[in-house]
Amino acid sequence: MKKIFILLFIFSIIMVYGVFAETKVVNYTVNYDGAYVESQFVIQTLKYEPYPVNAGEWFDLWVKVQNIGQNDAKNAQFKLITEYPFSSNEVIRNYGIVPGITSSYRNKQSGDADIQSNQIILKFRVKTADNSPEGENIIKLEATPDKNTNSGFTYNLPIEIGKTKTDFDLVMQDSTAQGTSFAIANIGDNAATAVTVSVPQQQGITIKGAKSSILGNLDKGDFTTVSFQITAKNLNEMKMQIAYTDSVGVRNLIEKNVSIDIPQNFLASPAGTARTSQSSTSKIIYIIVGVLIGIGAMFLYKKYKRFKQFRKI
Repeated sequence: MKKIFILLFIFSIIMVYGVFAETKVVNYTVNYDGAYVESQFVIQTLKYEPYPVNAGEWFDLWVKVQNIGQNDAKNAQFKLITEYPFSSNEVIRNYGIVPGITSSYRNKQSGDADIQSNQIILKFRVKTADNSPEGENIIKLEATPDKNTNSGFTYNLPIEIGKTKTDFDLVMQDSTAQGTSFAIANIGDNAATAVTVSVPQQQGITIKGAKSSILGNLDKGDFTTVSFQITAKNLNEMKMQIAYTDSVGVRNLIEKNVSIDIPQNFLASPAGTARTSQSSTSKIIYIIVGVLIGIGAMFLYKKYKRFKQFRKI
């Protein structure tokens, strides 16, 4: 029961550190004066997560767009222009009709504070290049009320790229009958919280006892050790995983290939070793008993011969 409470406590720590990634939201001022007769798109809200975005990582991008023209956009299309350092697998969103202000007021429900039908939300999954520069970078969105006329307008959306992740060095330190220990060091530029080290299932590796261990927090340059009861059959390398929460609250998983040198004589369990020692002791005892019996037999045989000679006299 105590072990269950400990595991639940560890899980709760990881969830607290790993779920609440920071989100960036930018709201723009929108004018509803109806100055535009033809359909006209404007950006109302920009939102992306995590914030800041990491180089070489994916992030979610949301954009709220409004049609502030009086007329409906009858064949609306939105295209994300993914120039360096951004890329995406799906960059085009076709929405068909997006109501204008006139239609939106006509369709407004009683009790609604604002018109809603002239607003749409776009979501894109975007990746940054591995060598993305830090700081503010621009990704562009082209909004076209009618894709057949190709009369769209391009908006610049600022995305902050930072460096929030870190890296680790993991090496085998020692291997004894009590366990195999590993040294782990935070060699990156940022702190890591709720760090855990685990041994995933893999061929040739057997773990006795816990397969993962929570280490807590490791600041930049910090190191510690962790041990596992490992049996490795003719292997000089194994996979290990490091999970941690970075400085913006995102949970990350790193897999490392670690060189190992686990002596084969540690493969036998302590119980097996005890049985071997006991067997050797028993053999020695049997030999001693056999020698004593032999000596006793020789002594009795000599006494018997003397007794026969005495009777002949």
